[in-house]
Amino acid sequence: MSRSLIAAALALTTLTAPAFAATSTFRMEVDVVKANLATPAGAEKEYDSLKQQVAERCDAEFEDLKYGRSFTIGACNERTLSNTVRAIGNANLTEVHANRD
Repeated sequence: MSRSLIAAALALTTLTAPAFAATSTFRMEVDVVKANLATPAGAEKEYDSLKQQVAERCDAEFEDLKYGRSFTIGACNERTLSNTVRAIGNANLTEVHANRD
């Protein structure tokens, strides 16, 4: 039983490994209204916009991926959104990101 589980885990890892390699190598520009970041409510609005922009880019980035697409896109969304919030460096936006669902 454990051998088949190990084999399944190894197969899944092998199938998704190329996808993970690709997720860390793209750059993207995002649209942010900096004035909105001055308030928590505005930062939440901008966060929703960023989240949508990142989701669209990650989806496009892995459009041709056949196996592990959903998992890979989820990982791409999480990593890219976190990196984007960190790069913007706004306290209100960072707090919205930290308290997300």
